[in-house]
Amino acid sequence: MSFDTKLLADLMACKPVSSQPENVNRASAILNQNLTAAGLHCTLENCGGYQVLFASTTPGKEPDVLLNAHIDVVPASDDLFTLKLDGDIARGRGVGDCLGNAVAIAQVLINLKDQASVGAIFSCDEEIGGATTAAMVKLGYRARRLAIVIDGPTYALAIAQKGIIIIRLRARGAGGHASAPWACDNPIEKLLSGYAKLKSAWPEVKADDQWHDTMVPCQVQAGFADNQVPEQAEMTINIRYTQEENFATIIRLVESLTGLETEVTRTCKPLYTDENAPAIQALLAAMRQAFPDKDIAVRRMNGATDARHLSPFGVPIAIIGTPGGNVHSDLEWADLDGIAKYTDMLADFIRDFANTR
Repeated sequence: MSFDTKLLADLMACKPVSSQPENVNRASAILNQNLTAAGLHCTLENCGGYQVLFASTTPGKEPDVLLNAHIDVVPASDDLFTLKLDGDIARGRGVGDCLGNAVAIAQVLINLKDQASVGAIFSCDEEIGGATTAAMVKLGYRARRLAIVIDGPTYALAIAQKGIIIIRLRARGAGGHASAPWACDNPIEKLLSGYAKLKSAWPEVKADDQWHDTMVPCQVQAGFADNQVPEQAEMTINIRYTQEENFATIIRLVESLTGLETEVTRTCKPLYTDENAPAIQALLAAMRQAFPDKDIAVRRMNGATDARHLSPFGVPIAIIGTPGGNVHSDLEWADLDGIAKYTDMLADFIRDFANTR
């Protein structure tokens, strides 16, 4: 089937940056109008000021298969919100992450009307935590048999993603003039010393063996002048971890090794789905059949997606992606022909899966 470039262009023109709910809501309204006109069952839910669209081929909140993609994007210059086409290659903000995937899901729903029980949550704030997906789950939207999040690896199927722990480390001291450091108790030195101890205890992770816990500093704040020792210094570290049961151990490790004040500012749990679940194996087989020239592998993701919010369903959760690259950059691109082939594959798979018990 051909890709709906007009719908993609219309969504991009809304400039649906996560921090601007009014823009994201315009994109939701466009999708709602499009899918309602196609005869689908559509509901807009107000989740923290965002209008989150649920669309389904059947009435109610519990289709057999639930699809998910987000319609919010990261910031960009105004010109990147105009769709640019070079043959089958689309360029601009959101073409790959994740507006192109949302358009693909819309097409799957339209194609499967009266043929299978399938619905979709078009979440509105994935780029800043995904609270709208969690809210929709609390409102009772769920999958009976399988959830598929289209926000992952291309030509692969992810069955796990790491959890996140973001911790602010804080050191306090006694400030003063930089010309008399002996009269100060420098919190920057305390902060650096504490971090060095933590880093030395953390395992080194290499590109060819990534499924391990990682820790990296992302923000540092200290001081107001180049000749003044500050009163306090802070560092924010980002930890990715693979096993839910290790959460408390990691927190204790950070506290004991650094000797600093610690504040956990954000967390999300790891996600894991059984690779051998029949639904996962069926989707994997469908992907391999549709793309025989690709090495479709089972993967684990370092990053986090809205899939983590779907774990209360108690059903297998697959994370897949569509062809594209350079997401979050000015060079973001997507292969529209490749996305159309993914759309065909998903429609065929869901039609067969939903009608097989």
